[in-house]
Amino acid sequence: MNRPQPVLLRDLAAIGPYFELVADADADADADADADAGAGWRPVGALVERAGELAAVIDGVAARLGTVQRWIAASIFYQGWAARLTSVYAGSAALCGAVPDLRAERVSYRLRPSGPVELSVAPYEEVSVLAGWRRLHDEHLIPLDDAIRRQVRIGRYLLLGNVGSALAGSLAVLAEVRNEPLQALLGSDWAQPADLAMGGRWVQTPDGPRYARTTCCGYDQLDRGGRCGDCSLSWHGLGERPTSG
Repeated sequence: MNRPQPVLLRDLAAIGPYFELVADADADADADADADAGAGWRPVGALVERAGELAAVIDGVAARLGTVQRWIAASIFYQGWAARLTSVYAGSAALCGAVPDLRAERVSYRLRPSGPVELSVAPYEEVSVLAGWRRLHDEHLIPLDDAIRRQVRIGRYLLLGNVGSALAGSLAVLAEVRNEPLQALLGSDWAQPADLAMGGRWVQTPDGPRYARTTCCGYDQLDRGGRCGDCSLSWHGLGERPTSG
């Protein structure tokens, strides 16, 4: 087994904006400050624990999407958030064999007018890929999932599918940037966590592996939306052959 290498954040950032992570930033993430998401860095713990802060973020997404359906806004927000976390996770695992500890209590966020949310982590610590996934999933994604479902009526499997779709997108970007067959990357023991099995699966197609989720994120229902390539509405009943590593 190869020894893990230090995670070089500049190498992650070079892959794309979803892979960026700021370490030990002077974020001034003050949980007692006003929950103005545009004012600066905010602790993720406040987003999870304070209903008003999360509600403001979801409402902001709804406004940008031009919808009054808050469950769709919450879904799109969560998928974008998961895309950031899974990109850092997958990129670090692929490049270094170790990952940053991304528990919610260590991460701060700063919303941008457009583009992916900025993330910083402090204190910065690298852990094994397995431990990193457990902390990311159990102590960040699941608490945020619970907080969202206290705000809006939305299914856990839908949000689970969002995470699976986000990780699938991260893997596809990694394969393209590294000029590596996606099938080879899927063979990594960290690339298909068992926690996400109910959210979707990889299938073989004439064009190579494609991800097929079991739910729809809701983007298809927006006036300015469209159907995602991995949507259950596109894949239902097609019977493609599941693929594994």
